[in-house]
Amino acid sequence: MARAQEPQTMDHEQEAVFEWAPHWPSGGPLRVSHTSCCGRYEWGCEGGSFFVLRSTADGYQETGRGRYRQALDVYIALAEAHNAEHVRRGETPEPDTFLSQKGRRG
Repeated sequence: MARAQEPQTMDHEQEAVFEWAPHWPSGGPLRVSHTSCCGRYEWGCEGGSFFVLRSTADGYQETGRGRYRQALDVYIALAEAHNAEHVRRGETPEPDTFLSQKGRRG
């Protein structure tokens, strides 16, 4: 498992590409079924919508809310950037089964 010893600057650059907003419950139970390397991102769904969550000092934020494939593409982009940062630092990122779905259509 990868454990970051240095600040993770790439994540913030990649995250800036996506619009993050506070996560507000929108109906139905919140289900988080997948977590990325280091717990940086979580794959969630709620009330028929899918999205990516991240934890901040102020609570949770979300991005990519929408249909399954739209949100999955956002998750993959963020998780790949996070893993690439580990590789640049000479670390081995934790395996992520969602990254193997990149070419699939859901």
